[in-house]
Amino acid sequence: MRRGAGLLLVATVALAGCVASFGNGPAITDRTTDRSEDRAAIHALLVAYGETLDARDFEGFAALFAREGAYGGGAGGAGASPAEAAEAMRRIFADNPSGLGEPNYHVFFNEVVRFDGPDAATATSKSFWVVPGEGGRPLPALMAEYTDRIVREDGQWKFARRQVRGLPPAPAAASSPPSD
Repeated sequence: MRRGAGLLLVATVALAGCVASFGNGPAITDRTTDRSEDRAAIHALLVAYGETLDARDFEGFAALFAREGAYGGGAGGAGASPAEAAEAMRRIFADNPSGLGEPNYHVFFNEVVRFDGPDAATATSKSFWVVPGEGGRPLPALMAEYTDRIVREDGQWKFARRQVRGLPPAPAAASSPPSD
């Protein structure tokens, strides 16, 4: 019985050593594979986009972009400079052409980040723009898809290019629950 217990102890220690070296080896601490801090910073950048617009902080919005950054809507094109994009956002929110109520805010989801090097990444994500609906209930009014080129500039992750594409809402019939 002692021999069996001893073998079990040796096997457990050996297995634990294998798991420890596999799970905590140099690849985990190597900057090329462990990008958790960069991912967190890029996530914060993506969320700050909505936060600055929701707070109507257009200077903060422009500061999210690299010095040579560009903001584009629709199918492509050259894109606006950060200052031009901030001024356009200021006008859009002031004019409120859709007549949407306040407070309104962005909700982000389906974020995917891929690194292209130590200081460059691409990202895609989606958002709803939520406004007060009937009785003050949150109502998703608009949906958008973002395609981003992101760079580290002066130690900060910034948008090199943010391309925004509006997504059409679901048809009314598709949004209704199926009838039995």
